[in-house]
Amino acid sequence: MQDGLSPNDRKMFAPLRRRESVTPEAKVCSVLAGYEAGSIPSDLAERLVSGGHAAGTRALVTKRVGEMLESLEEAGRVERIPDGRYRTVRGIKS
Repeated sequence: MQDGLSPNDRKMFAPLRRRESVTPEAKVCSVLAGYEAGSIPSDLAERLVSGGHAAGTRALVTKRVGEMLESLEEAGRVERIPDGRYRTVRGIKS
C-alpha cells in the first residue's frame, strides 16, 4: 500500500473530494479538537459520520476511532483523561 491506509480505512474514511489528502488520524484529531473538554470514541464516530468524514456502521466506525485514539495516544498527539475521554494535546497541530 502506497499511502499506508488499510483497505478498510480507505473505504471508511474515503476522501470527500478528489485529491483530498487528509489522513483518517488527522480527521479524528480535527474533530476531537472541537471538544475542549474531550470526547469518547462513540461521540467522535457519530460526528465523523454525520459530518460526511467517515462511512460505515456506527459500531465499526467507533471501533476504528477507538483504535486510532490509542495509537494517537502512544504517539503523544492525544491524551486520555481519567474519566475515559480523549483530548488533543495542547501545542500539537493535527
